[in-house]
Parts: sequence; structure tokens; C-alpha cells
Amino acid sequence: MAAQRSELEAMASDAQSMESNAEETAKATMLRAALTRVQTALDTGAGFSAALGDLKNAGVSVPAALSDVAEDGVPSLTQLQASFPDAARAALAVSRREAANNGDESGFSAFLKNQLGTRSLEPREGDDPDAVLSRAEAAARDGRLTDTLAEIEALPEVGRAALSDWTTQVARRQGAVAAAEALGQELN
Repeated sequence: MAAQRSELEAMASDAQSMESNAEETAKATMLRAALTRVQTALDTGAGFSAALGDLKNAGVSVPAALSDVAEDGVPSLTQLQASFPDAARAALAVSRREAANNGDESGFSAFLKNQLGTRSLEPREGDDPDAVLSRAEAAARDGRLTDTLAEIEALPEVGRAALSDWTTQVARRQGAVAAAEALGQELN
């Protein structure tokens, strides 16, 4: 009897241990799935509040950089790349107008360039706004958003101001992506 009781207790203990391991495995799988949904949403530009809710319900501390943008998401890299040319044209136009107003460029030349919308599409050397924006756009096309932001800093104030909405979106995206990566490291 004692031997059978001991066997039954050992089997019960093993069953509890297996159940506990199964619960931990299921929770870890659910957390990884929720994090994957967040990362996919960041890649596509979609909202991810449901996935964050799953993480919070599991007791995970969610960074503000993610919870602040969860409802609407952040622009995808593709969306940012697609929106840069229009933003760059606007920044170049105001930069040229300022240069003409300051006498740095002929008013007629700036007017003509703005009317024709001419700007460099291939990266080129120089510190004029057109050259800076050509390098910034090349970096954006390559997905190097940090380099793009660094190039934009070389623009005159009015050019940077014209790009402020775009750069704000980049900063939101970078913050959310970094927070998701840190959260992934924490969960592993």
C-alpha cells in the first residue's frame, strides 16, 4: 500500500509539474504571438491596441512609446518613403524663397526652380538645400531614417520646419520600433 501511495503521489506531482510547465509554455507562446502582432503592425502601419491589451493582461509592462501610438499605429517605412518627396519639395521651395529673400540666390532663379519643381533626385555633394535633400531622400529610400534625419538638420530653419510633420512621424516610428525591440528582448 505504501509503495502504491508513493507511486500515486509521484504521479500526481509529475502531473502538476507538467500542467505548470504547459501553462508557462502557453503564456510564453501567447506573449510571443502578441509581440509578433505588434511588430507586424509596426511594419504595416496598422494599429495594435488589441495586441498590447493581451500583453498588459498577461502582466507585461508596456513602454509608453508603444501604448501612445497603439490605437492608430505609426507610419510604415514604405509610407514614410512615399511621403518624403512631397515633403522635400515643400521644404526646398521655402528654403529657396528664404535664400532669395536674403539675397543668397537670385529671386528669378528661385522662382523659376520652384515653378518648375526642379530638384536633384540623385544624391549630390554640397550644403545647399537641394543637395542636402537629395542625400536625405537617398537615405530615406535606403531605409536609413536616422541618416535622413541627420541630413535634414543641415537645412535652414524654414526647411526643417517644412519637414517637421514628416520628421515627427519618423521619430514616432523609431521610438515605437525601438520599444518593441526592447520588449522582445525582455520577453526572451
